[in-house]
Amino acid sequence: MSSLPTKTLRVASMLFKSRRGATANNVAAVVAAIERAARNGVELAVFPEACLTGGIEEIASSGEHKTRRAALRALAQGIDSAPMHAVADAVERAGVAAGVGLIEAAPNGDLFSSYVVCLPGGERHVHRKLQPDGERYLARGERFTVFDTHWGWRLAVLIGGDNYVVENARMVALLGARLLVAPHACTGASDAASNEWMRRALPARAIDNGMFVVYSSGVQDAIQTDEDAGEGGAAAIVDPYGHLIAQNGQRTRGDDMIVADLDPASIGASPGHRWLDARRPDLYARLATGRVCEMPLDARAFEPRTAGARGSVPVSFAMVRRERPHG
Repeated sequence: MSSLPTKTLRVASMLFKSRRGATANNVAAVVAAIERAARNGVELAVFPEACLTGGIEEIASSGEHKTRRAALRALAQGIDSAPMHAVADAVERAGVAAGVGLIEAAPNGDLFSSYVVCLPGGERHVHRKLQPDGERYLARGERFTVFDTHWGWRLAVLIGGDNYVVENARMVALLGARLLVAPHACTGASDAASNEWMRRALPARAIDNGMFVVYSSGVQDAIQTDEDAGEGGAAAIVDPYGHLIAQNGQRTRGDDMIVADLDPASIGASPGHRWLDARRPDLYARLATGRVCEMPLDARAFEPRTAGARGSVPVSFAMVRRERPHG
């Protein structure tokens, strides 16, 4: 596992509304937001899933399913596309790292919901969503994305539904991540329920694994005007104790970000971090198969209990009588 960071890190979760297909306008709004983050001393700005292109939304009818793949392909951009270069250039000018999402057109023709963290100096890290939430036209990523930064912090990225699977967060923690970047996208009628679930689940991920979590959930709408990209969505920053240290209800009206200074000392002191070293991997091999109930029981890892006809459990006990000394 990586060593603990020693430097406080100022991060921002960006409240952001994007328009599907209005990539140029979305990129311009992202660039402007990066510049505002720099003026606030932010070192890492976290934007929502697919904020550059849009494209993550609920499908209302079977007719929409028929045109879904073509619509996603029309939105998709490559990792080395002009929009990504514009974001990377803004990162370089401002000196602020930024994570942005897009529908990615891969060289082999596959489509992904991807997230790119651009660091000052030109370094980029790309995560492809592992759990595309039943989106039949998006391929699944096949690896975890964990990387070191010049701040001395090791970061991980999990997109949207990746965070619903508890093993994903545990894996990136075991790979040494101290900060989990968790972008999300609002998808329609279930927005409120989804955001409420994430606000409950992410503190659990943080406290279980002794790491910080930055959550940014953006609003994605159909194109109506050329000016409407910008503020919207939900945001939260969670510490390794599971405390919500910042959320969008605490911001000043009109702000498009929430900001927090992450103190690395709280990582090492957190119960979740300390208990990572107390794990018993020899007991957990059955989890990796995904077929726990079908595997034969191993008495070394699991002690079976048998019940009688009426549901009773056999118990053995002994009574010991203590003799009083004769007086």
